[in-house]
Amino acid sequence: MWSGSIVNIVESYISKEVPFRFRGIDFTFALSHGLFSSNDIDTGTRLLLRVLSQTWDADRAAGRPLPRSALDSGCGVGVIGICAARALRDLHAATGSAACPPPFLVRAQDRDDLARLFTEYNAERNFPTTEAPVPLTARTEPLLAGPADHRWDLILTNIPAKAGTPVLEDFVRRSVELLSPGGRVIMVAVNTLVNFFRSLIEKYGTMLREETGKEHTVFVYQRREMDAMLNGPVIAGEHFLQNNPFYLRNSAGGMGGGDYEMEGIRYHIDAVHGAAEFDRPGAAAVAAAKLVSRLGLEKLCPPPQVGAILIHESGQGHFPAWLLQRGLKADRLVLSGRNILALEAARHNTKAALAAKAADMSIQVIPGTELPVEHPAIPEAYSFIVAFPETVPGAERHTALWEDLVRLLLPNGTALIALPASEAEKFDRKKPAGGPNGPHFTRLGDIKRRGFRALAYRRNQDPV
Repeated sequence: MWSGSIVNIVESYISKEVPFRFRGIDFTFALSHGLFSSNDIDTGTRLLLRVLSQTWDADRAAGRPLPRSALDSGCGVGVIGICAARALRDLHAATGSAACPPPFLVRAQDRDDLARLFTEYNAERNFPTTEAPVPLTARTEPLLAGPADHRWDLILTNIPAKAGTPVLEDFVRRSVELLSPGGRVIMVAVNTLVNFFRSLIEKYGTMLREETGKEHTVFVYQRREMDAMLNGPVIAGEHFLQNNPFYLRNSAGGMGGGDYEMEGIRYHIDAVHGAAEFDRPGAAAVAAAKLVSRLGLEKLCPPPQVGAILIHESGQGHFPAWLLQRGLKADRLVLSGRNILALEAARHNTKAALAAKAADMSIQVIPGTELPVEHPAIPEAYSFIVAFPETVPGAERHTALWEDLVRLLLPNGTALIALPASEAEKFDRKKPAGGPNGPHFTRLGDIKRRGFRALAYRRNQDPV
């Protein structure tokens, strides 16, 4: 069961709840303005599930075995994976395997940690709590990441059209190779990409079925039996871009490379597909850099600077790379945020900035929708926290952010927050009053730039 704090986070992001019916089973799904298809279950997902249901009926009529392992790649709020898991459990029960022993499992994955939270939340709500454990796990990870030794009976995806052409091609090639014997991929894509995907499927696999709707097309395909296994799953982690160079974007500076400048300081960024700020630093980062320049890094991080620093939602790494070039020093840097692809880009670019300065610093990546919760692998508190919180319509998280700063910021530590100007005003008004029962924060400065506002605060010594 989830902790109350995690449930509160998810419920604060819910935009609406919608009913859905699949193979005679009634579901209810929570949606969010921060995720794909925030108003209703999208037509592409509906078409894919219709084809999936027809496929299972044909398999049962022909005496073919049902899948015992499935991957929902790019799961969003979890509709496809949850429907598949619940229906598969009932189908297996109807064929006499009611206990559904391992390896019956659906793995749902998405690059966005908020999607993971919503998938887990929706799974908990759509499986009766009195029965066996939910046969679904959700992960924050890239497309087709997973255990090195596992092959899937079924891979499902409402493929993200803007993932980048090299990433989409790798998906088709790799998905074929990750199938178990007789396994299948069922993919839905927008109709503008039909010819692109059809040619790739014919190149790497065997097309079994193609179903076209008004806006989307579903492809069902499998591997050619004579093909050898050349690629395993995508490997996430510290060397993500070296292992998966197709995520790097082409640019004038070379393969994914580009030189940028903020506040007179130059730095280099290798940008990736699937994350924002690939061609320029965002306005929030620019505002934060201007405030650092105005106040001076020494005021924000008085020497000798040691301990841990946290940067939340740094995009592709513009701000941490710039900050290191400007002279930031610490023992440890933690990068957190929703998008695992952006985090891996930020790690890559931060390490490159450290190498350019011949500096040494431990760098850690922690996927998270909000500032990291307590975990034995990360610091308990930080001397400097920088946050660029993502604003989601209808989700007011300013009070929660202040609570996180109270929890994570050391006495005499500083926080730098950059938000859209209207949201920054609301955030500043939520600043704790301080007093005998809590810490007091002093605003060190603020600045506006291109519709964004950056604010800096010092946490004063805690009351005795």
